[in-house]
Amino acid sequence: MLKKILGLVVVGGLGYVGYDYYRAGFHTAPEHQPGDFLLSYSNGLRAVVRGIDNEKASRTYLGYPASNVPSWYQETWSICCTSTQEEANAFTTQVEIGPGGRLEAICEIDADGDVFVRGWITSVPDL
Repeated sequence: MLKKILGLVVVGGLGYVGYDYYRAGFHTAPEHQPGDFLLSYSNGLRAVVRGIDNEKASRTYLGYPASNVPSWYQETWSICCTSTQEEANAFTTQVEIGPGGRLEAICEIDADGDVFVRGWITSVPDL
């Protein structure tokens, strides 16, 4: 009886891991370069973070999707790179990140040469 229960727990756990992986869209992630890392949020923002150190062990990454993204790009992976000081100032005037928070990247989608902002990635200390 204990073996059956343990087997059900293992199968259920593996099923949940597979479901979570599929729901986050990692199966559709584009090829990425060494040093890149992936972030996927329930709000639809999917990000390939490039050129930024992965500090998941000490910081929590938050995703802010742009509100004017067409519905057909909602599940598209965007490339996120360090923002310029001008972009950071524009973002922080509209969003209060809070103490210890910082804007990490701006995420963009290149639709046949037409590049638009998909969202922003911020981080806060993992206390």
